[in-house]
Amino acid sequence: MVRAVLVTHGALGGELVRTAEAILGRQEWVAVVSNEGTSLDGLVETLRAAAGAPGPVVFLVDLLGGSCGHACRALRAERGTDAFVITGVNLPMLLEFFYHRDRVSFAELQERLLHKGRDGVQSLP
Repeated sequence: MVRAVLVTHGALGGELVRTAEAILGRQEWVAVVSNEGTSLDGLVETLRAAAGAPGPVVFLVDLLGGSCGHACRALRAERGTDAFVITGVNLPMLLEFFYHRDRVSFAELQERLLHKGRDGVQSLP
């Protein structure tokens, strides 16, 4: 099963997972990491431990340009093709991940998350 590591500022990641689990039920193979109170090097080490053993992992990040994004890019480079990083994590994206992570290929999962995340942002008249 594809693992997820949510990497966010403050408690955002934990709240996203809590809300997704209220909708879909308890989820396994998901870790939440906050950058609060840690250096970039410390964050990379925490993420390395959270990602676990080799195998498919998705890093879902709140901001591209912040320490969360920089740390995830470093881990993506280490892990190679068994990892990808998606920024701008939102609830529609996370629900899509939990629902499809064991139903579609790793490459298709990446595309689904990008589309669902973008589609979740709308302007209503």
